[in-house]
Amino acid sequence: MNENIDDVEVLVYEVGYHLMPTIEESDVLVHVAKIKSLIDEREGIVISEEMPKLVALAYDISKTINTKKQKFSKAYFGWAKFEMDPAKILDLKNKIESLPEVLRLLVIKTVKENTIHTPKIPMFKRENKEEGMVTSKNFPTPVEEVEKTEASEEEIDKSIDELVDKQTL
Repeated sequence: MNENIDDVEVLVYEVGYHLMPTIEESDVLVHVAKIKSLIDEREGIVISEEMPKLVALAYDISKTINTKKQKFSKAYFGWAKFEMDPAKILDLKNKIESLPEVLRLLVIKTVKENTIHTPKIPMFKRENKEEGMVTSKNFPTPVEEVEKTEASEEEIDKSIDELVDKQTL
C-alpha cells in the first residue's frame, strides 16, 4: 500500500462524493474535472474512477445555499481512487468540500487493487455450449417422467392393500 516515489511516501485514497442534483446532466463532467484537477494540483495520481450517476438518497441531505437551508433526496454519486502524499490529503478534502456543487463527500484510505467482489463459481452449469445459455430444453429435470396408465378402482384398492400388508410385516 505504501510506495516511495522520489522519497515521498504516497498512500492510496478514495473520495466518494455527491454532487448537487440541480446540476445539468451535461455539466456533471465539468464538475468531475474540477475534482480531478484538485487531485492533480496536489500531485495526486488518479488510479480509477466512476462517473457520477443520479441516485435516490437513503435519506435527505441538507445544504445551506445563499443563507437558505435546502433538502435534497437525489444526488449525482461518483468516486475516484488516487495516490497522494498523506500530508496533502486534508487540504484536498477541504478544497473539495468548499466547492458549491458538492453536497457531501468522504475520503478514505484504501488499497490499489480492485476491491469489488465477484463470485468465482458460476451458479449454473452451462449445458448448451452453442448458445451459451441454460434453457428449459437442456436443463436437467429433477424428477424422472413416469408413464401414466389408467387403473380401475379395484386395481388401486388391491395395490393399497399390498402396500399396507408389506408395512405391517
